[in-house]
Amino acid sequence: MVIKYKIKPSYILTLLLLIGIFSFSFFTNETLKAYAHLFRIDNATKGADCVLILSGNAETRPDKAAYLMQESYAPKLYYTDQRSYNKKHQDILGLPFEKAQKILKTYKLKADIIPSTKGGATSTFDEAHDFTIFLKTHPMKHVILVTDSFHTARAHYAFKKILDMNGFSDIRLEMSAASNDIFDESTWYKTERGLSSYILEPVKFFFYLFHTKNTKLIKEN
Repeated sequence: MVIKYKIKPSYILTLLLLIGIFSFSFFTNETLKAYAHLFRIDNATKGADCVLILSGNAETRPDKAAYLMQESYAPKLYYTDQRSYNKKHQDILGLPFEKAQKILKTYKLKADIIPSTKGGATSTFDEAHDFTIFLKTHPMKHVILVTDSFHTARAHYAFKKILDMNGFSDIRLEMSAASNDIFDESTWYKTERGLSSYILEPVKFFFYLFHTKNTKLIKEN
């Protein structure tokens, strides 16, 4: 009698992640730092048409966007529309966009929102699709995206992919990496948030290579 076992893809993914986590103990600090820098793009230059804040983290990204605006990198500031995590208590918690506006207000700034086609973005691909539609009535040639440092490479890839597909390959797309007070490229492996961010990021990037919209495995920025 032959017993056949069906291994779920999620089990394989979990095993690979565990192997990856275990292998980190053999790497030097410089190697781990170099690994983190693979996901970082920070190449914003002045003269852009707008600064666009991606809405996945309203706590850190507005500060970096405010710096760019104060240094005259661009005349316009926009924010993508993110779907609320908890609509039931939305009146108490507020919208992610509202949190960002409160931070921007301390710099005497205000961002205009990019309309969502599906009641709020749930992935970077959603944000890219929404922005592409926005560009049809608001032509631009040079755009700076602001997002968390570990998310910059994937965000650039996602936006570039969608822009090229929709006839906007001539747009100059640059990134600005936002920092936080918990971890960075040199300390990410010492914190739980840092580990989850940098271990999951290559997995998400892998799926983005073969898709142009949301998948069931990737829902958040």
